[in-house]
Amino acid sequence: MQAFSPDLPMPESLYYSAKETHPLSTLDEKNICSMVDDLKLTDSDKEHYVTGWMGEDSVVVIHNYREKRGTSNGFVLSKENQYRLSVQSIAFRIPKIFLWLSLRRKPRNATLITYDTIGELRSPIVQYRNLFDKSLKLKLEQDWQALNDYIGLACWQLENGCPLWKQLEQAITPAALTAWVNAPVFEEKRLQKDGLFEGFWSGNVFIARSNPPYPSLQLLWRDEDNRLQPGYIFTAVPDKKQDKLVPSLRIRPHRAEKHYPLNVFDARHLQYARSLLSYAEGVLTGMSPPLVEMMDGSNPLPDL
Repeated sequence: MQAFSPDLPMPESLYYSAKETHPLSTLDEKNICSMVDDLKLTDSDKEHYVTGWMGEDSVVVIHNYREKRGTSNGFVLSKENQYRLSVQSIAFRIPKIFLWLSLRRKPRNATLITYDTIGELRSPIVQYRNLFDKSLKLKLEQDWQALNDYIGLACWQLENGCPLWKQLEQAITPAALTAWVNAPVFEEKRLQKDGLFEGFWSGNVFIARSNPPYPSLQLLWRDEDNRLQPGYIFTAVPDKKQDKLVPSLRIRPHRAEKHYPLNVFDARHLQYARSLLSYAEGVLTGMSPPLVEMMDGSNPLPDL
């Protein structure tokens, strides 16, 4: 059986990596603010948030978030139904009654690193410095190192014109999508329903299509341990500024049907998505060698 395996070299990285990570215990507000600034998600200083994806985990990049306690910059890494790691720099607001004491001072800054469980078993938010479980602190440190790798890859993409996204953008044309969803192979298979999509297994890849309101291709895959990995939805949507369809890529990070926009800097996912699309394109156009289907029967997708 031919199987899809994204055996790909790591994309280029810039500024940050796991090997050069500042430990959480010594991280200060300047380090955090520099990381947010180096991502260069926008030229504006206005408050904004951007959600990226590190594997199946979401990463919220916080830029100048203003609340009662002050202004925050940083990152929130969430592992669905498990826990959340928040690493933020906060410039505290000074109450008016104390302003006269601080006229010649800069706003007070602090680093706030917190942990809390999410999902069904929620816990109060605890500061990292108050955690005493050594194994948990080690795990959070490893998460932080992985996040540094992710940020380094994102920085390189953003500073070099997002080449991985451009490769996909050139491939996901409305004409190509229409051809893929109308491929004769779909008529030759017993298709499984998966929400709005219907498709079939080819090797360890589930290739599915949906037409309304726009032609869309969904690709899911299982690794060598038979674990379902984050999947991707390729489509074209109307451009608000132009009267035409433009490429769009969404990630389906978990088994649930929820999916979210994938960013132009989510380097590793863009790599996987392009490789997976090449695999599926070969199947849909009949250019791949004969494949042994993992599933071409009556068993529904959730039972795999």
